[in-house]
Parts: sequence; structure tokens; C-alpha cells
Amino acid sequence: MRFNQVQIDDETLRVMLEAGALLRDAGRLDEAEKVFRGVREFAPSSDVPLVGLGKLELQRGRHDEALVLYDEALRLRPDSSYARVHRAEVLLAQGKREEAETELRELIEQDPTSPHARTAQALLDAADLICGNAPKDE
Repeated sequence: MRFNQVQIDDETLRVMLEAGALLRDAGRLDEAEKVFRGVREFAPSSDVPLVGLGKLELQRGRHDEALVLYDEALRLRPDSSYARVHRAEVLLAQGKREEAETELRELIEQDPTSPHARTAQALLDAADLICGNAPKDE
């Protein structure tokens, strides 16, 4: 049997993604990256492993690389609030406050009760800490 013939069920993929997130949160970034890249092989049309990889790059301080991954996730799934909220987080980290805040407000307006809207609101609340008091868009 070839690797590309292996089938993994959704529950196994979910557990793998959780393991990657736990490794990332524990600072074991190289190991987490391997997990997310592996999940991507099994679920190439999913935005979730790309967002996981983007969050790794953000944690590493590689903002441009994170944006590339989030943009790829949004090409796969343009309606991904998960990718959009984390993309906006990178924009805040880059000092592109106005662009980030527009995106975050749109996410909140679309579905104020979603977990992504709560994350968006938390990012808006922390915008001063993340990128300073004044907008820094160039």
C-alpha cells in the first residue's frame, strides 16, 4: 500500500491536530510542524492544518510566512473565519492596525456568537498592546 492510499478518519485527524496544537503550545515547534504537515498530507483540502502552520510561523516571529499560509488556507476555503481571524492577528503584529481591525470587525458582525468572533474581539481589545496606540498602516 502506498502512502497516498492510506485513509484516516475524521476523529483521527482531529486527534492529530490537537496533538500538533499541544506540541506548539508547549514550545515544541519543530515537532508540531511535522504533525501539521502530516495532517495536511491526509487532508489537503482542509484549511485547519494550514492555520496551524501559520500559527507556528507567527510564534516564530515569521509574519510573512504566516500570511502566506493563511492566504493559502483562504484560497482553499474563502469563508474560513478561522484563517481570517489569525491572518488579522498577523496584520496587527505587523502594525497594520487599520486593515486588521476592519477584518476583525467584519468577523464579529458576520456571526457575533462564534468562537472566532470572540477571538476577534479579544484581538481588538488587545490591539493597543499588540501594535501600539496609534494606527501604523503604511
